[in-house]
Amino acid sequence: MSSNTESDLPRPHPEPWPLVASAHWLEAAEKRMPGTTSSMMKRPEQFCPGSFPGFLAQGKGALVEDVDGNQYIDFICGLGASSLGHRHPAVESAVLRAVEAGWLHSLPTPLEQEAAEAVIASVPGAEMVRFFKTGADATSAAVRLARAITGREKILTVGYNGWHDHFMYDTPGVPKAVAELSQRLPLFTEPEEAQALATLEAQGSELAAIVLSLPYNRRVTAQFLNELCALTRKHGALLVFDEIVTGYRLGAGGAQELYGVQADLVCVSKALAAGLPLSAILGSKALLEQMERLQVSTTFGGETLSLAACVAALEVYRTTSYYEHIATLGRNLREGVGRVAEEVGAPLRVLGYDPIPLFAFSPKLELHIPLMRTLQGHMARRGVLLRRDVNFISGVHTQTQIDFTVNAVRSSLIEMRLAGAFSQS
Repeated sequence: MSSNTESDLPRPHPEPWPLVASAHWLEAAEKRMPGTTSSMMKRPEQFCPGSFPGFLAQGKGALVEDVDGNQYIDFICGLGASSLGHRHPAVESAVLRAVEAGWLHSLPTPLEQEAAEAVIASVPGAEMVRFFKTGADATSAAVRLARAITGREKILTVGYNGWHDHFMYDTPGVPKAVAELSQRLPLFTEPEEAQALATLEAQGSELAAIVLSLPYNRRVTAQFLNELCALTRKHGALLVFDEIVTGYRLGAGGAQELYGVQADLVCVSKALAAGLPLSAILGSKALLEQMERLQVSTTFGGETLSLAACVAALEVYRTTSYYEHIATLGRNLREGVGRVAEEVGAPLRVLGYDPIPLFAFSPKLELHIPLMRTLQGHMARRGVLLRRDVNFISGVHTQTQIDFTVNAVRSSLIEMRLAGAFSQS
């Protein structure tokens, strides 16, 4: 989608690499905010503290700049929400037009209906939609709707579906009684597919829903998803696809289209509005219209800036080579990193789906995290920002940036090898 030019690359960092302003803001944040930030995945410990920028000041395209003026190629992409990079012209223009008309009105606006039509058209099987602000809002609405429809209370969850009690039932502050109504299933390996199906078969008659977020470290089998669909229908439970991350990345119709399956409810967010706060739950009219009797509401569901961004982003996805572009660059990144890792003798691999590449040194977290944290620090010094697991290709990343990143990985892995980093892996 973007041309390959030298301007796609970050400015070389000065030596010594200054992170003075980042340190200043981090010190202030430690006094003012628990965890230093509102997002758990943006905390310093998720990266390489002391060797990683703590605060960003601005971004344009696939490049971001920290508060010290250092530039980076951004593969964090707002935790996957910035699907079209930063300040995409089509999205920015739509938002600015919405600003001129006012961003939160006292009654619904036609823009809400325009966005509804665009989103419904993008999700297979969808006939109605309700908007919220975060992914956890949408998945929680799906749980309540499933319980209301089925008259049952228990749910199965797969992956991270949000921070609300029925998903994070085993964390501090959640009543013990909630744990009796939820069960989280792992799906990191193929044998766990059979275990999940067995659990669904055994408990199906008691379940309101299974909420499924696809694992990022591997592709599940189509057979598994088809059997999952069949079992939920057999037992009268609802199948909820949590496509907060995978939606508008795996293909035009998301996981449903990719695998040829049909969920009862689909939840989307992140790329839905290309970085602005918007989420949605979609499904058939027979199911979604029952939300009208539930106490599920939000003041900001009709906020126009995000709805305008949504309409603009979906149009970009629909009319450009966006899906092909992010898949191609992701595949090139995976193959390039795998090649240099083999050359260097490092255990690093890139797994999962090409548009959302997951970096992995080892399936054992106690081995992976220290190595990945070190790599994050080396890569940041070379002008590339990575998460310690799943990363994201945006519609404005270029092949030039992929090549730059692969070369930076090679240099970083060589430096790590010389320091003896791989002796215990």
